[in-house]
Amino acid sequence: MQTKPLLLLGLALVGLGACSPFTSPQAGRSLYAQNCVACHGTDARGGAQMPDLTLIAARAGGVYPQTRVLDKLDGYARGQTAYDGVEMPNFGDLLTGRLDRVDLPGGRSRLLPEKIIALEAYLRSIQRPAP
Repeated sequence: MQTKPLLLLGLALVGLGACSPFTSPQAGRSLYAQNCVACHGTDARGGAQMPDLTLIAARAGGVYPQTRVLDKLDGYARGQTAYDGVEMPNFGDLLTGRLDRVDLPGGRSRLLPEKIIALEAYLRSIQRPAP
């Protein structure tokens, strides 16, 4: 019977969709270099008034706050103070382009621009433990 090979092929295709090159940490690294380096530095460790983006999870008690990070990046929280009175800029171009669905904690999901998904994936990939 052909059911098992077709099932395996279907699962493989679903898995490939989750590994889109447009939403990968590698794509996010490039977007970070274009949009975030000026404030957060090439190593993402921030500076005098900018937070260390490699310690997002550490500042949140060791659990990476994906929804909060996506909110900051995609504009849901635009205009709210980020840290020490410094507001996040409007990302303009990052808010355009193809949309993709992101699975969130608690069984929720939402559609976001692929560029935002990629940037968030990169930030998640560079997390390190608290010093």
